[in-house]
Amino acid sequence: MKKLVKLLVVFMVIGLLAACGSNDEKSSKSGSKDSKTLSLAVWGSSPTETKALETTIKSFEEKTGVDVKIEVIQDNFQDTLTARFAAKNAPDVFYLESYVAPRFIASGVLEDLSNKVKNPDDFFQPLLDGFRGKDGKLYGVPKDYSTLATYVNVDLLEKAGYTVQDVPSDWEGLLAFAKELQGKLDKGQAAMIFDSTMARHLSAFKATGLNPVKEDGYADFTSSQATLDYLQSIVDGQDEGYLLNPTIDLGVDSAGAAFGTNQAAIMIEGNWVLSALKQDYPNVNYAVLPAPTINGQQQTMIFNVGYAVSKNSKNKDAAIEFINFMTGEGQKQWSELSGTLPTRQSVANEMNLYDNPDLKAHVEGAEYGTVWASGETLPVISSSFDNHFQAALNGDVTLKEAMKSAEQEANAEIDRQK
Repeated sequence: MKKLVKLLVVFMVIGLLAACGSNDEKSSKSGSKDSKTLSLAVWGSSPTETKALETTIKSFEEKTGVDVKIEVIQDNFQDTLTARFAAKNAPDVFYLESYVAPRFIASGVLEDLSNKVKNPDDFFQPLLDGFRGKDGKLYGVPKDYSTLATYVNVDLLEKAGYTVQDVPSDWEGLLAFAKELQGKLDKGQAAMIFDSTMARHLSAFKATGLNPVKEDGYADFTSSQATLDYLQSIVDGQDEGYLLNPTIDLGVDSAGAAFGTNQAAIMIEGNWVLSALKQDYPNVNYAVLPAPTINGQQQTMIFNVGYAVSKNSKNKDAAIEFINFMTGEGQKQWSELSGTLPTRQSVANEMNLYDNPDLKAHVEGAEYGTVWASGETLPVISSSFDNHFQAALNGDVTLKEAMKSAEQEANAEIDRQK
């Protein structure tokens, strides 16, 4: 009897194995892939961008059979990522700003993507270069970006007796025009508004011959007189009342709000203001021009976000496949749904962005702009600049005193962190 039971068990196991083999064969013939799960860490964004990401990821999942789990980190994204890497619990793929990319690259936690990105020459090269290490290798792939351009309020100009064609294309000419325009505007209106943070002015620094982050990583705000003259022109413009900060001087939440409510005639802003202008201020009549030349050079800032892969990811193949989809085949879908600018030239052409009067200057800026990135110490250096430049704008110290103090403070902090 025991022998019979054992024999029956053997036959049952054989039957199960045969059934499994049959199912595997059917699965293989149908072309389905093994299920894989990929973790993707992102920061919180607008409902539009969130839906766009989910929709584009669904397209990837349907094509590949890879399941992508989105992890939204709402606060302190970079610090949280750093802690996750320290705990050896990093996501497979994650958003990476070019601004902080050097620190992650230097820490050795990122996968080298140099020979794994499809058709790299199709990207706007400044965007791609923003994710290269000192070794020349590529550690991130740009997913979208923003640039700065000059926005002019057509109605305010015409009321003052000017046209868009009267707006100078160079910085010094633009300031002189703003000074003249200010006297023809109504009380409470600014000819031009500005942002004082270093993130908006790095390209101007470089156009005037200064990289504020030296090769050794230390700060330099004082060695170029042309750069000091540029910064002094901002201080002078504010003192004379034709170049104002929207929040501090006008009491408005943002530059876009000041511009949209006709409190400013000119602003140098990113393409992120377009959605607000169209949705919240549909009656404002504006034109978008390139950012002004400085020292005879085309210049603008590029704010660049990419995808990076954890070096210790157990799903590297799937992660790289995901990145190539999102920045390749799926990029047009992502850009159209999210309203962000595509990082590939071919996609920009396919979307006819060079023919779009609102976006043309922004897209062209990706060809020559300065990426907001400059080594591991940029966060420390930019923080010191922001604090001390504001002191000069407030009139607490002279510009030269402010820049000397910013330089000393940044370098002391860099020494402390070593």
